[in-house]
Amino acid sequence: MGELFAQSLNKKQQKRLAARKGKNMISIIIVVVLGAFVLQGLKRIPASPPHKGQATFLGKRTPGKVYEEGWGFFPFFPYLIGFILVKVERITFEILSEKTRTPDLAESQIPISLTFRPLSEKLIEYIDSGQEAGVRKQLEGAVRERIREWCMGTQEGPMDWKELNQSQLEAVSVLVRKIAGETLTPIKEYAQSVPTWIWLRYFSQPQPTKNFLVNEEDWAKDNWQKVREILKQIENSENGAQKIEELKTAVKERRANIEALRNGNGQINLPDLGIRLERLNLGDINVIGKVAEKAEEKAKEEQERQAEELELKFVRERIAEFMLPPFNYDKDKALEIVQTERGKVSRAIKDNRITTDTTTAEMIAAILGRKS
Repeated sequence: MGELFAQSLNKKQQKRLAARKGKNMISIIIVVVLGAFVLQGLKRIPASPPHKGQATFLGKRTPGKVYEEGWGFFPFFPYLIGFILVKVERITFEILSEKTRTPDLAESQIPISLTFRPLSEKLIEYIDSGQEAGVRKQLEGAVRERIREWCMGTQEGPMDWKELNQSQLEAVSVLVRKIAGETLTPIKEYAQSVPTWIWLRYFSQPQPTKNFLVNEEDWAKDNWQKVREILKQIENSENGAQKIEELKTAVKERRANIEALRNGNGQINLPDLGIRLERLNLGDINVIGKVAEKAEEKAKEEQERQAEELELKFVRERIAEFMLPPFNYDKDKALEIVQTERGKVSRAIKDNRITTDTTTAEMIAAILGRKS
């Protein structure tokens, strides 16, 4: 009986041990599964360079939902909940419009610098635009097309390469209008008979009075008479005073937009591309080809002429100085001294040496001895 009881007890203990082992194994499996679940869903959105995550659910993008930088838990990533990683740092690049012609057929290189940043609330549009590469391509196309039209136009833009170098304000204005479109404060229809860059010039402080470009001269002559006549017509129309104030406000805001873009502080949103344009500016414009060679030759000639004028002024001042006390030289003598100082006249001292034979030398010595 005792042996049977002992065997029964051992069997029960073995069952208990087996049950405990089973429970432990189940616990381990649960921990492993939960750990794997947590680890597979634990993802980090980088902070340097700055990124954001466009939220997705079941593989579809969720409009208006964006994940910030840092760690986050995304169950069954990317099948259930996920994100598309998007770099949101400032992106700066340069467009070089090569061989751009003005109406005088001179070719110039025009560098245009742009900076943009993706909009967090428009990441879907930014992704649809191809992110950085796609947006850059679209901006380059728009800028190149508009800058060529502006340079070759006869009703707007510069008439020659010299005016091109003086037209940066107008260039930025037309490029901003091309890129930003309806997002800018509009110049109302009643003021469209005057180009925007003319309004910018007219309302600038102080108002320009000289050095106008060819396309500005007709508007600016007689103290901006043509512009003032159009303003008078607007003022005499219905709600004229209000329209004038609206025009001034629109021009002021457009100028502020342009200045901010030139300084890199722009805040122009382009929702179709999903970006904010922060900088748009023209660099140093270089004329190229034969016109550049002629311009360089002319510049050198001008520099040489100015140097000659400066040198002649110095000569005149030195001559006048030598003609005054304590020198009191006459004009010719003063000129000779100045020219000697400048290395234009050399003064030579001749040193004549006579070679004699020994007999002649002794005779000369004897004669000199007798005289002494």
